[in-house]
Amino acid sequence: MLMTATPLDSRPGPVAPAPEARSASDDRIPRWAAAIAIAALPLLTPQGPANTAPVDVFIVIAIGATLLWAGSSRQPLRFPYVIGIGIMVIAGCLAALFGKYPYAGILTIVIDLFLLAWTTTVANVGRTGTAGAFLVRAWCVTGSAWGVGFLGFIGPGAAVSGSYSGRVGFTLGEQNGAGLYFALTILVILAGRWPRRLWWRVPVIGCLLFDLLLTGSLAGITGLLAGVALALVVRTAARNGAAAALILLLVLTVAGAGIYEVMHRDQVVERAQSSQNTLLRNSIGRAQQSAWERQTITQETLQLWRTSTVLGLGPGATKGTLLRQQAPYPKQAHDDWTASLVERGVLGFTGLLLLVGEMTVRASRVGSRRRLGPSLSAGLPAPEFIVGALATLAVYSFTHQVLHDRNAWTLLGLLAAFSLWRGSAAPSGYETTTPVANGMSR
Repeated sequence: MLMTATPLDSRPGPVAPAPEARSASDDRIPRWAAAIAIAALPLLTPQGPANTAPVDVFIVIAIGATLLWAGSSRQPLRFPYVIGIGIMVIAGCLAALFGKYPYAGILTIVIDLFLLAWTTTVANVGRTGTAGAFLVRAWCVTGSAWGVGFLGFIGPGAAVSGSYSGRVGFTLGEQNGAGLYFALTILVILAGRWPRRLWWRVPVIGCLLFDLLLTGSLAGITGLLAGVALALVVRTAARNGAAAALILLLVLTVAGAGIYEVMHRDQVVERAQSSQNTLLRNSIGRAQQSAWERQTITQETLQLWRTSTVLGLGPGATKGTLLRQQAPYPKQAHDDWTASLVERGVLGFTGLLLLVGEMTVRASRVGSRRRLGPSLSAGLPAPEFIVGALATLAVYSFTHQVLHDRNAWTLLGLLAAFSLWRGSAAPSGYETTTPVANGMSR
């Protein structure tokens, strides 16, 4: 039987697309661990020794899961804010070493390092567009659930009728800390635009606003207003240029000054003090008392700075020193600026300035969708509200020690995540493949 050979076609056939290569790292465990820790942020009661709280258990788990993930998959880690916090830690160690309250200083420094580890965890877990969006969504979903749940527990009728007693701290314990959580949650929801449907998002924000009012936190209310105002200015700058943003800033400044003048002329604060409405009495009605208390604390604290060494008294030593001097109003330093200067000296204050400078630089990198790029902007469609949240932290920094707040460092971790990985953000769990002429990928 005669066999005939069919000539083979020497032309190259169509090259099948290379399958997407799954990376060696699977970040699902650290991602979920970080999300659960974010969900547990309001769990600050009951308070344990050394200012610990139930949420710290979940934060420690998230930090450990991230370290194991990075070590097993050889993922490079980045450390935001380490320069500013590092200098503040060094200054705190020196001040505590030569101060009279070394135990309080060591405890404060441990808290600094713990919060730095947490924000580093958030920044590295959110290294991809999908992971960053997942963490933002986690805060939006759980923050909405907490806000609605809190309001349902208190009852809107009780709040309106004034049958509840005093300011409410919910599970966060301290009212101003609760106010910060609600203010930041509102801004994160506006940044992530979740719930997606506007008719769901508006009622959720309304519940969170009512929760904020129930706390009676003036810093929370003014901080939220400052955050929204800065977000509008940043959005205007991104869309219409710096000149339009400057005009809007001037308009908002004049409007704010006008509102303040009207309130002063019509004695709004005095009327709120005697109002039958508990919400007004516990918020606006407390303005004069709060201003007097913080002015007294600031004067006493600055007097300590004038009589202390250049190294400072030591972290956490303000209250003990005031008690020893029998000051009329012995309290901890109630703002980050005087606390850094008095307790950590000139070196610690320099570290705080460097930390603020790094926050500003990172905010400039994520102020618009164009700067984020398509991958990251999908998870953060309105990034100007994350930048605006820094104004909320700034307001708090002049009335409280916000640098020891877990919510603040969670926000700074998200800011770092979206600023650190802009150039390398890709869908989580996959490596980017680029086709070349010979059908291979690199």
